[in-house]
Amino acid sequence: MKESDLTFFIGAKGSMLITQAKKMQSPDMVYERLLASKIKYTFCGAGDFPKRLSRIPDPPFGLFYKGALPDSAAPAVAMIGARKCSEYGHCMAKELAQGLGACGVDIISGMALGIDGISQRAALDAGARSYGVLGCGVDVIYPKSNQPLYEKLTERGGVLSEYPLGTEPKPMLFPPRNRIISALSDAVLVVEAREKSGTLITVDMALEQGREVYVVPGRCTDNLSRGCNLLLRQGASAALCAWDIINDMGWDALGARMQEKKTNGVSSYINGAELTPLSRAVCGLLDVTPVAQDTVIMLLREQGFSQTVADICRELVELELKGIIERSAGQYKLRDDIALRK
Repeated sequence: MKESDLTFFIGAKGSMLITQAKKMQSPDMVYERLLASKIKYTFCGAGDFPKRLSRIPDPPFGLFYKGALPDSAAPAVAMIGARKCSEYGHCMAKELAQGLGACGVDIISGMALGIDGISQRAALDAGARSYGVLGCGVDVIYPKSNQPLYEKLTERGGVLSEYPLGTEPKPMLFPPRNRIISALSDAVLVVEAREKSGTLITVDMALEQGREVYVVPGRCTDNLSRGCNLLLRQGASAALCAWDIINDMGWDALGARMQEKKTNGVSSYINGAELTPLSRAVCGLLDVTPVAQDTVIMLLREQGFSQTVADICRELVELELKGIIERSAGQYKLRDDIALRK
């Protein structure tokens, strides 16, 4: 139907909107948008299409991507978990991603808030490559707050999506996206998840694809760890550190690199520091979970320390100045890397 005919039936404005919509979806227009945005496209069967992805039962027909595509010959781990993670989850995601990344493992995730974004930032900080699989068009940054991460990924990894350009994020688009996250990886690592979490859908997909599943254990009483602990009960492997995954996957060359990087760092840092018995006791009490000052004092009293509140507060300040502990909103915790190696 000609534009003049459309105008007759639905008016000039309606005719203009339909004509513009057709142009936006025309091959020429899509190609122009790809060039302008530095976005590339590949399809299943093409030489550059990820081999891991082509081997699953339901590979995407094609992929839009910005940056690079994952190298199927490189070791890769998908890191997934809660969007609203705990301090413990944040700490473990950062530590594991840095450990894996420092050994040359690619980190695959969904660029979401929480565990996804934390893991990918930590991997990039460690000099590794990371790839974000989006539940929207590859030209749509979601969430908006992750724009700096999006830009870093396109420079030192890539972002990719099976959805057409301009596709806005919708809940129904994320479960299909998750099969791509697990498929692009050799193993899936669940850092933190509730008992009824969308993360567990990704785990099911990973198992169907024959991927290894690793889980960070958590406290039995923590809601954000119940999904993880359930997976452990069902037979998933526990990952307490990056070495657990590297060793279990048989990545011997990476393991050698990790051993070279290993130092007595934190423990020897604490042991070598000029700390009073009181300061050492404080370090023994604290971990990655923030503890109120009153609780620290109470626990020290239970251990037999009789120093005044002023003396204890002075020790806390000294430890903070030495960079061993951190304070926020009147609560104290060990520095993450120290807590995980003490």
